[in-house]
Amino acid sequence: MLYNISFWFILFLLYSILGYIAEIISCSLKSKKVVFNRGFLIGPYLPIYGFGCLIMVLFLSRYQDDLVALFIMSAFYCSLLEYLTSLLMEKIFKLRWWDYSKEKFNLNGRICLFNSILFGLGGIVVVKVVHPFLSWIVYLPSSTITICIAVILFTIFMVDVIESCYITSRLKINLNKYVGVDATATVKEEVLKAIRKHTLLTSRLLKAFPTATYHANKKFREFLELFDTTKREVKIQKLKAKQRQKKEKESMR
Repeated sequence: MLYNISFWFILFLLYSILGYIAEIISCSLKSKKVVFNRGFLIGPYLPIYGFGCLIMVLFLSRYQDDLVALFIMSAFYCSLLEYLTSLLMEKIFKLRWWDYSKEKFNLNGRICLFNSILFGLGGIVVVKVVHPFLSWIVYLPSSTITICIAVILFTIFMVDVIESCYITSRLKINLNKYVGVDATATVKEEVLKAIRKHTLLTSRLLKAFPTATYHANKKFREFLELFDTTKREVKIQKLKAKQRQKKEKESMR
């Protein structure tokens, strides 16, 4: 029982990592520059791809000899998963994490036809090619080693989830307090606090979703710009402080 859970969890993470790589390649091609920050979590994995691939493998393998059915079912289930994930995360964090409103044939900006087609093609590749290879690799170690690896990875993964949720919750609270009011100075101070406590993690999270918008606060983009501006100002202030210290030391000689 424990081995089976460990086996599927490792596969889940592997698919999540592959999804992260696919997102990086896709977004880098679209933006014509290398993009590393993708996803809600801090680590290099996207759980939605992990869940999507497991759904394909566990429930759609029976269609592996019927490519048309496999394509249609993969496109349907993965699009449904993406829609529900978008809806759930918006309900929890009051934040739209991705928006396909500018894409043709989209549904409430949560899913679009182009992605659904990619999901369908991905389902064929995963079921027919990727899963047999990955499952063979995960089967290679002994059951004890597999369980130990799974426990370590699960611990890291859960710490990541908790930390990411904490950062996002902080940003949500900070913004919602100032809905409908002009409190730039106060918000800037809050940004400074966030930078001091979670400089790298918060910055990575914000960059991962450049098109994110708060449903309750249309000024979220201004907040992101303010965050980046404040980071630059902090760096400049530190640089000036070092230069002053250097001049003071030189004058004392």
